[in-house]
Amino acid sequence: MLTKGSRAAAAALALACAPAPEAPGARHHLYVSQAASGSVAVVDPERGETVRRIPVGQLPHQLLPVGDRLLVVLTGSQAVAELDPAAARVTRTFLTAPLPPARADGTPIAGHATAEAAAATSCAVCHGAPGGPAPRYVGERPIAMLALPGGRLLVAHVRSGALTELDLASGAIRRRVALEPAGEAREAVALAQLGGEVLVALRPKPPSSAPAVIRRLDAVTLAPLGDVAVGPDPVALLAVPERGLVLVSDFASDTVTPVAAGAGAGPAFTAAPGPMGLLPLPGGRRVLALDYYSDSLSRLDLDTGEVRTERLRSAARPYANPSHAALSPDGRVAWVVSSGTEGHVLAVDVETLAVARALPVDGLSFAVAVVPGPAPLPPAP
Repeated sequence: MLTKGSRAAAAALALACAPAPEAPGARHHLYVSQAASGSVAVVDPERGETVRRIPVGQLPHQLLPVGDRLLVVLTGSQAVAELDPAAARVTRTFLTAPLPPARADGTPIAGHATAEAAAATSCAVCHGAPGGPAPRYVGERPIAMLALPGGRLLVAHVRSGALTELDLASGAIRRRVALEPAGEAREAVALAQLGGEVLVALRPKPPSSAPAVIRRLDAVTLAPLGDVAVGPDPVALLAVPERGLVLVSDFASDTVTPVAAGAGAGPAFTAAPGPMGLLPLPGGRRVLALDYYSDSLSRLDLDTGEVRTERLRSAARPYANPSHAALSPDGRVAWVVSSGTEGHVLAVDVETLAVARALPVDGLSFAVAVVPGPAPLPPAP
């Protein structure tokens, strides 16, 4: 979730770019979470267009492939939706936290005492539905997911600072873990696994200049092992297991910081303003940082410390607010979400950092996942 102002108030508009006649690399298609419209777009690079729009619930954010399924966290509906990419449909949803019986002021929520509420698997069935109760966005704001061995799914919540462990087979909540604040840092916003540890980014409520921490947890018991202090807004974590470290993208300090297992934080890379998502590139040496507020991409070399930054533009047109990215199957193209008020998913050459194609999606989109194989056909008229 952004902290330097509302996503809806992003000033720069992404400009249209005509798609090329063919898609890069092996056949694949894209799933893009569209936060503003509560949907996931299925984008066919060969056709150069969205072929399906799948309603999922409020504020879909992170996309996580697990086996032959694709999970999307519904930040405004306190739920996770499971998609079948082959069929381009929702197979089920499950809550990431129990429905509260009362509001923060202690007054009971009558609607949560009904049989319908007890059977609900997403808050979207009421809140956000036509004629449904206000507010539209509810719950503990789940924002990050991490698949763990043994069919476990870990979900981090911004509002409560809690973790929920779910059983993926049943969708049931196995346990809830309340994370102790570290000073002002109490919002759980990102997750990663490094060996036998789970790492959680805990940040102060923005805006703040107080430090955040990376909380180290035992991956089996979720017991705390220690904290590593980092910048105030660590919005993304990327595990680099072959180097024994996690990279921390800090939205406020414009840095990407390596945190080594048992050794604390190392020297930071300086990216362009507002780094968000991190994408590992083929070869294990380079990482792409998506610089939201500078409309740029920064490529980090983990061996030399070199940073190359390029504006996000085609030969003639700029694009705004890159948020997250995914690699094409051949590793030559990064599909980048340009999440301005006019949205695109961009094919970026990982060597030149040039935009080769721009495919339209909804404004204020967030994440992208690459699925091998041809896209499903558009629905019949």
